[in-house]
Amino acid sequence: MVQTKERVAFATLDIGTSQIKLGVYCPFLSDEIFLINNLPNDLVYGSSGEVRAEYNSIREKSFRLFTELGAFLKSNKIEVLHIGICGHVSSLMEWNKATGTAPELPFPIWLDTTSYNSLDEYDAVMGSGKSKEIIGTFLPSGTNWLFTKLLQRKKAGFSPDSIFLQVGDAIFFELCGNYKTHFSSQISMVNLKKREYAVELLDYLQLDKSSLPTISYDPCLVAETQTQLFGFPTETFVFPAMADLYTSLYGLRLQDKEGFMLANTSEQAGAFYLQQPNALHNFLSISFDPGFINYGSTNTGGNVLSWFLTNVLNKKITKEVLQELTAKAAAIDPAETPVILPYLQGERAPLWNSKLTASILELNSFHTDGHLFRAILESIAFARRHCFEEIGIEDLQLIKIAGGSSKNDLWNTIRASVLNKPVAVADEKELSMAGLIYYLMEFTQSSFPKPAIHFKVTEPNKDWLNTYDDKYRRFIQYQQLLRL
Repeated sequence: MVQTKERVAFATLDIGTSQIKLGVYCPFLSDEIFLINNLPNDLVYGSSGEVRAEYNSIREKSFRLFTELGAFLKSNKIEVLHIGICGHVSSLMEWNKATGTAPELPFPIWLDTTSYNSLDEYDAVMGSGKSKEIIGTFLPSGTNWLFTKLLQRKKAGFSPDSIFLQVGDAIFFELCGNYKTHFSSQISMVNLKKREYAVELLDYLQLDKSSLPTISYDPCLVAETQTQLFGFPTETFVFPAMADLYTSLYGLRLQDKEGFMLANTSEQAGAFYLQQPNALHNFLSISFDPGFINYGSTNTGGNVLSWFLTNVLNKKITKEVLQELTAKAAAIDPAETPVILPYLQGERAPLWNSKLTASILELNSFHTDGHLFRAILESIAFARRHCFEEIGIEDLQLIKIAGGSSKNDLWNTIRASVLNKPVAVADEKELSMAGLIYYLMEFTQSSFPKPAIHFKVTEPNKDWLNTYDDKYRRFIQYQQLLRL
């Protein structure tokens, strides 16, 4: 697909856990992404681990954003529109393919833990290295995988009329009438080497491929009824939905032997290689054109700071509060802070231990809120160093970072110093959107310039290196003792 018309736009719908956002890039107007709007994505919580979403609410908000997009396109006389969809995955949304209708009740999303009783069965199928044979990568036991949720659902019996979709897959169907998906949206059900559903898992679940959307990269023409409804141009195409992690990585424009961190409520850490690296027992390994990625998701990030501010200091999380604490922390010698193990909710990569708990070590009476704040920043950096040492930090030239907590300059200097590597911070606030636009433009072979994504490099503070090397060794020693 080669794009020839000049008045073309690339739009991205990002269905996140907490927000639904829509952005558009018109290369003939600006080199920046214009955010149409963002709306809250309401979740339903239960006392037994339920974390659920209501599809009709997501649909209504997505359609509202599409209507606002249509008005923008009309005012700028757009002739061709390409729509990409990304968002959270590993939900269990049971769609009726006989009637083409959504579930009436709220459906479990990735955070939902009510499939906990199926973890032993998961281990029997995927544990002891069997996941590498079945899907081509290590995939630890967890309730946050679609396969685990399907194991739980299997106990009640599957309906022949059911097809299990991710939220983005459902919006894709609403726009064009086809059940398609990108392989990244089905991460626990796909053989990542072949990029097709793992036959072993389908057979075990007693499902056939028609129970899941077809894996495809090709866009579909949006139905005429929908282009008229939203005011889209006649030539509007929608692409199969992708995982937001995948599109964020696309936005980082990774080069050979570069590491990355996506620093938000929790964090992802990994590295990109042009040549296939060794598969690791505690990280996921995926192909990522034009190379390969080893990465892991963690349970430690901005959530630890949120807990400290809300539960310990009893303060609201505001820009002013964060600036005040950052100023206090910046004036403190790193040798004077306690050592914190930040495992409030256990840890995923590289430990994969849900029973780990948080601890504060080396605490003294002179320690203040500023000391503890800085110690938390350091603790998250230590936890990421643990990830990168498992991956092979000595091979990495640079660590690229993006996400909400990457906007704190002190934290970035601490990260760079703990890792003893330069850290390049992306300036694009909506990286998953930017990455998806890059993907759309490359797929359509657009000759227009892509959105500008710039990086600010933060170097390690040489005066902190020895202190942080010593504190990191103690961090690991404490962690090992408390894991016994």
